[in-house]
Amino acid sequence: MLLVALALAVRVGCGRAPTAPVPSARGPAGPSSGEGGVSGEMLAAGRAPEPLGARLTSIAGSLVDQDGRTRTLAEWRGSPFIASPIYTRCPLVCPRVVGELKRLERDLPAGEAPHVLLLSLDPANDTPEALRAFAAEHVLERTHWALLAPDTSMLAAITAALGVAWRSEGGAIGHSAVVAIVDGAGRIRRRFVGLEADPAALAAAWREARLARASEPD
Repeated sequence: MLLVALALAVRVGCGRAPTAPVPSARGPAGPSSGEGGVSGEMLAAGRAPEPLGARLTSIAGSLVDQDGRTRTLAEWRGSPFIASPIYTRCPLVCPRVVGELKRLERDLPAGEAPHVLLLSLDPANDTPEALRAFAAEHVLERTHWALLAPDTSMLAAITAALGVAWRSEGGAIGHSAVVAIVDGAGRIRRRFVGLEADPAALAAAWREARLARASEPD
């Protein structure tokens, strides 16, 4: 069955059981029925549809951060940031993406570090406690990192805006690995799909977004 092996890998790799059953859900695309386990997760990471072009900061709805505060994406309007989908029980892809972003943070000069929004694909299980534990495990400082669990009604709009294919089954989620460079107007200026993004290209895209003039608000 799709992603059964991956579900087992998640449970073994993370050692935490879901707090509630996760219903089967599908994004705009997902791994084919013959894919599962780590190889299926890796294949899913490199596949992503084109984003729809919606401004991320214009998506309505509420999110809960790692401190239990209710937030909105509009709060980040006016300043560039980086957005990436994750879920805290992810055994392989999400930790690697976070590692790439931490390397970017280390490589940039002081004062140029990006604000990063990690947007959960698993809000039923990514409670503030789970988000805090993930942040602590990966040493993500609140100054530059926001871990956000959106209301389930927002997931379709967020994944469409980012161009993320995902599928949840049995507690495991196969999904595109996407790093989106978002400018002050909420537009995605550059998107990196898959693992092992070129560090120089990622840094250049971030600098470009920082220097770009944001258009008038919607």
